[in-house]
Amino acid sequence: MVRINLLLLILLGNISQSLGLNALFLTLGAAGHSIPMFELAKAMKNHNVTFITEAFAQAYINTENYSNRSSFRLIFTNDSTDAITEENKIEQEIIEYFMNHSVFDGVFHIMPAVGRITNALMHKAIDALMSDRFDVIISSSLVLGTAALCEKANTSCVIQRAEMKLNIFYVNLPTSYSLLSAKQITQFKYRIYNVVFYFRLIMSIFKQLMESFYIIFQSFPQIQGPFYDTFTLKNLPLSKTSCLNLCSLPPTLYPPSYPDHLTKYLGGFIDESSVVYVDNDLNRWIKIKPKNSILYAAFGSTACPMGWDK
Repeated sequence: MVRINLLLLILLGNISQSLGLNALFLTLGAAGHSIPMFELAKAMKNHNVTFITEAFAQAYINTENYSNRSSFRLIFTNDSTDAITEENKIEQEIIEYFMNHSVFDGVFHIMPAVGRITNALMHKAIDALMSDRFDVIISSSLVLGTAALCEKANTSCVIQRAEMKLNIFYVNLPTSYSLLSAKQITQFKYRIYNVVFYFRLIMSIFKQLMESFYIIFQSFPQIQGPFYDTFTLKNLPLSKTSCLNLCSLPPTLYPPSYPDHLTKYLGGFIDESSVVYVDNDLNRWIKIKPKNSILYAAFGSTACPMGWDK
């Protein structure tokens, strides 16, 4: 418990530069993954940061003030001149598929793409680990295999998650994916229905889940050297490394008290300072409005911008 709290303080930057860490960040380039990870990396001002992501993450994160900083190293999985164009095209194809199919069909559709991204991220991560010693590896939740990599590298593991799902058997709090009303959630018979429903759902998509796991497993790299046997069928599900989980969103209307001491709710990582000095039509319009008079709604990575109605 003491080690976890110390690591948490270090990640938040509340420590002198003389005790700074070498931190390796791994994240997909999608906005919901790259933005919170980059904000966390920016907060680690007294540490050496190596940030590995996809090239099209540059559409969501501003790297101008950090690319020339000696303590901040930015690495893209694809260094070609056409990388951003190619990756943006793949993202748009995925978004269009999601817009015309169910959530489950969409999730299974992107598995091959996730496999390719995982392969590229792990290749770059292993290259970095072969030349440097890192004190902690910080990864977004969709980068599978991070725990096994941390165990092999004998380093601390941190996973950043948008939300930590509560156990469907945990009857004291409603879950964000519950089909029950606030009144029904208090009645045991409805909770039993909820559990049965999700078991039935999992069984109905079990084959697709296994196929998706196989796609991801096949995508892990086999690189000659000390990390050659890291991503095996034995190591991936049975990794003994305990990871600190940082959650940005509470699974309920109020932040929960997680029974697992390795799970911490921190809220979103947001840098509001850069917005104050931006001079454009939108920012000028916001500044003339009374305080607390604007409602902002975010619809996620797959929402299509429709413009602003002034």
